This record gives sequence, C-alpha cells and structure tokens, in this order.
Amino acid sequence: MSTTSRLIGAMAIGMLVTGMTCGAAGDSDAVAKCPHKEKGLGGRGMGELKQLNLTSNQNQQIETIMELNRESMQTAMVQAREAREALNHQIQAGPFDEQAVRAACKKAAAAEEETAVLRAKVAGQIRAVLTSDQQAALDKLRTDAHGKMHKRALKGQGQADKKIACPDAP
Repeated sequence: MSTTSRLIGAMAIGMLVTGMTCGAAGDSDAVAKCPHKEKGLGGRGMGELKQLNLTSNQNQQIETIMELNRESMQTAMVQAREAREALNHQIQAGPFDEQAVRAACKKAAAAEEETAVLRAKVAGQIRAVLTSDQQAALDKLRTDAHGKMHKRALKGQGQADKKIACPDAP
C-alpha cells in the first residue's frame, strides 16, 4: 500500500473521530460547537452503546475506560489535526517543495496512525466489557450505520455527477 493510500485512509479515520476533541475544558459553548458532546469521548459511536441495554456495572466500567484514555486520545487528536493542517499548508505553499510535502505527509500519517491505535485500544477494552450478544448487536448497529452512510455518499456523488454533466441544472 502506498504512503498516499495510507495517508488517505488515516485521514478518513481521523475525520471519523473528530467528535472526540469537542468540548474542551472551560469551553462554555462546547455543546453548540459539538452536538455529540453528550455522547462522550467517542461521539456518535458512544451513542450506539446506549442502545445495548448496558448494566450499571458495564456503564461504570466503560466510563472508567473512557476517563483513563481521555487525555491521551485528546492529545493524539490535537497532534493529528495539527499535522493535517501543516500538510495542507505545505500543499498550498509555493513554490513546490517535494521533500517538504513528503515530510509533512509522513508526520500526518504517523499522527493519524497513533490516533487509530489508541482508538482500537479503547474499542477493544470496551468490547471486553460487553457480552457476546451485546457485541453482535453493536456490530449490527455499526454495519447498518455504515450502510446508510455509504448510501448517502453515493447519492451525493450522483448529484455531483449530474451537476458536472449539466452545470446549469438546479
């Protein structure tokens, strides 16, 4: 897999987890800026857990897992965002400097990789708290959500294709 492909994949993962950095301490307007704040560190994904009829013990264990990992996840996400911004700046900067773009790309990919590893670690810890039935239900919820997201993306692509083919169309 090429570095570009890895970066694109890592950036996609990063975009999916951007809800995790919302609601910084002391930000009084955090809910308005991040509507997923009430759903916890994982944004929409944590809302899925509420549909699994967790016991109070499971809720407490998951809350502990999230709290123990909150700071490292937020740090990793800030570093990933800053690395993406630096890469985007380098891409737009002139004159073209291939080495600088490659270096910024590698930094962004490494930051996204760290974030993905931390997310996988937390997800594994949370899955360990769930029963096998809850794990299966969570997998189904996520598969269904992915299918809906894919359908919306295809619909949006179709609309974009129409706009390109006939730019004067509404």
